[in-house]
Amino acid sequence: MTSAELNALTAGVDPRAFDPFSWFNIVGEIGCVFWVIAYVFAIRQGFKDRAYGLPLIAICLNFAWEFLASWVIPNPVPLWHAFDRIWFFVDVLIVYQLLRYGAALQRIPEVRRYFSPLVVVTTVMGGIGLYTFYLQYRDLLALVGAFMINLIMSVAFVFFFFERRHQGGRGLSVPAAWCKLLGTLGTSIECHYVIGMAEPWLPSLSFLHFLSASIFLVDLVYAVLVTRWAAQVKRGETPLEQQEEPRAPLREAA
Repeated sequence: MTSAELNALTAGVDPRAFDPFSWFNIVGEIGCVFWVIAYVFAIRQGFKDRAYGLPLIAICLNFAWEFLASWVIPNPVPLWHAFDRIWFFVDVLIVYQLLRYGAALQRIPEVRRYFSPLVVVTTVMGGIGLYTFYLQYRDLLALVGAFMINLIMSVAFVFFFFERRHQGGRGLSVPAAWCKLLGTLGTSIECHYVIGMAEPWLPSLSFLHFLSASIFLVDLVYAVLVTRWAAQVKRGETPLEQQEEPRAPLREAA
């Protein structure tokens, strides 16, 4: 980051907003650590199960955001920038798992056939959308964009669970689910203060309130679902979700 970019970003901003030792930033930095741990658990489970451990749309949008945050969007706090780059390089492994194992896990033939191009196009379009949102709405450090992705990811995780329960739970990780919940809770607390102090022109933080509360509730649902399912498996029970669904008889064409 050039000195001009740094001055433009921090001009007129409460200095506590970008102080990594402010209490709310410490909470957020602990949240960032939980996010790194969540990635590690997801990657470990993915290699163990020969699967990818996050929903496809979440991987594509996450990777696009982390590329922008690491290499394009200026960041005045070296520690935060370091977290962005750690996430980026860790996420490279998740993208590798997606491309390596993803096609075989698809049930739709067309998606399986064109899987790699679909991943690339989704990632590029996500990156363009996030960057233009950042430019148009002056989204400081692309933080609101990150929470928008997070909500998409959280909802997708619930459907991801219902899909993977029919595949033996491949890629599902209980520790990753709880670490994501705690990580986002920490960064949610932090960003309410950072955005409020650094973007005083905003009339309210109501959209951020909505995103944070929704993510927490959906993350809690997903973590409970995965934990409950894993406990049933550990007890040697066959969860109802794993039983083969009855198929309706095919109707003859008229």
